Amino acid sequence: MLLEQLVEALQDDVVSVLSEGAAAEPRIAGVELLDSHEVVRATASGHLLLGVGVDVADADALDSALRTAADTCCALAVKCEVPVREDLLARIRPSGVPVLAVNPQMPWTRVQRLVTTVMAARAADSEPGGSPTGGDLFSLANAVAGIVGGAVAIMDTQQVIVAYSNLPDQPIDETRRRGILGRRVPEDAIADHLDRKVWTSDTVARHQRPGNLPRLAVVIRAGEDVLGSLWVAFPDDAPVPECGPTLQEAARVAALHMLALRRQVDAEQESRDRALRSLLEGRAGQSGLPDSVCLPGVLVGMTEVTQAAGDEAADAGAAARRRAALLRLVDLAVLDGRSLGYEPAAALLGDRVYVLLPTAGSGPVSTGVLLDHLLDRARHSLHRSFVAVSSPAVGALSPLLRARRDLDAALDHLREHGAGPGAYRTEELRPELVLRRLVGAVRGDAELRTGIGERLRAYDTEHDTEYATTLAAYLRHFGDVVAASGELHIHQNTLRLRLRRAEQLFGVALADPTRRLLLTLELAALTQP
Repeated sequence: MLLEQLVEALQDDVVSVLSEGAAAEPRIAGVELLDSHEVVRATASGHLLLGVGVDVADADALDSALRTAADTCCALAVKCEVPVREDLLARIRPSGVPVLAVNPQMPWTRVQRLVTTVMAARAADSEPGGSPTGGDLFSLANAVAGIVGGAVAIMDTQQVIVAYSNLPDQPIDETRRRGILGRRVPEDAIADHLDRKVWTSDTVARHQRPGNLPRLAVVIRAGEDVLGSLWVAFPDDAPVPECGPTLQEAARVAALHMLALRRQVDAEQESRDRALRSLLEGRAGQSGLPDSVCLPGVLVGMTEVTQAAGDEAADAGAAARRRAALLRLVDLAVLDGRSLGYEPAAALLGDRVYVLLPTAGSGPVSTGVLLDHLLDRARHSLHRSFVAVSSPAVGALSPLLRARRDLDAALDHLREHGAGPGAYRTEELRPELVLRRLVGAVRGDAELRTGIGERLRAYDTEHDTEYATTLAAYLRHFGDVVAASGELHIHQNTLRLRLRRAEQLFGVALADPTRRLLLTLELAALTQP
């Protein structure tokens, strides 16, 4: 295929053109790794060479890769940020080699798979009879059902039924009925749907569960990428026909439809994710909310329940492993949201994942159920525990930014108090959030403090006393001497003596409710993180 068509199919966030090369319309016949120059020199011309390990800042390494590509009449892909410096372009252009810039954040393995998939779909589309007919997957399902005499269902890899035939007098059993009503594989049939012989075979597999109609199944692939499967249920009172070639051809045509659908869905998802990130970072500008972000919605913040910071610092790879787990959590959140009828937007900012779940046209389960399901999946799939906090529904930019501030404050509060993994709501934590803001304001503004707290702390430091700690405990227990002395592990009379001395030394007026409130906030500002 034309290099221009490949770049267009992969989109700008994967690759972009650095140099078009000397050929008028460079074409790509395949993809190879540039991990051994000797092996590549034996490769047929016209391939895209993936410059794994080629540092564009290393002139010798880049020149060697360009020579290899030129000798084999191949194009070259290297990782670098765009736009690039003019001196780098001046080094590349004289070689006459078409050169692509790959997003540095994109793994080479994914680039290889994307190129293979796009080219496989292009090849199938150009073969005789290979172009999709019937307009969509539902038309394809009906066409196949009419040919083979069975009831067709097409599923993706997330067990979602994306299309099914609806011809009159089709055979149907309870599994098909529940699957079509719920638009996904029924829970008790998932094990059969995931049968290894279906997904690893290149031929049609026969399958029958007790109490169900006999079925034939074939995997839907594009290159090495598995996209889903096609199943046909046949009447129980007639032999299953020999229709393997027909179903394999149908799977190949279905792959083209599903690739187009995946590209559209992925493009829409990436647009939503980028827009949400921009909004949460305060980069929305004057344009306000982009069309790709669906509001009203519930904003969710998630982070990992971690060990103490010192424990993590002891392991040099801990931060990298945490970020990898958070990136996988983003994928899980999007997949779970989609499979349950939502159109989520997700963004990873720092060590926190934010997910926006639109409330309009929401799925069959509540956001609370979805969160519980997601946290359970993350625990089993990632072997890590996460805490999640959800906001009330927000419908505009300013409430969305306030919701993020609330989520961050709530996550900070839960971490500082050692809360366990699970789902929480900001409404439930509203008193704690208000107190955090009050304490933060007192800590940051000297005009909001009477100064007694600082004098208590200074005196304790100089004389090795514990007046600040004693008063904080007493106020925290609303003047209950028994409870406060129990917390401090001192005698009640000792506590009373300290209170009297504090009143004498610092003018503490514990009988005045206003002064008690102010002192409570000042001591909290001194002691809380």
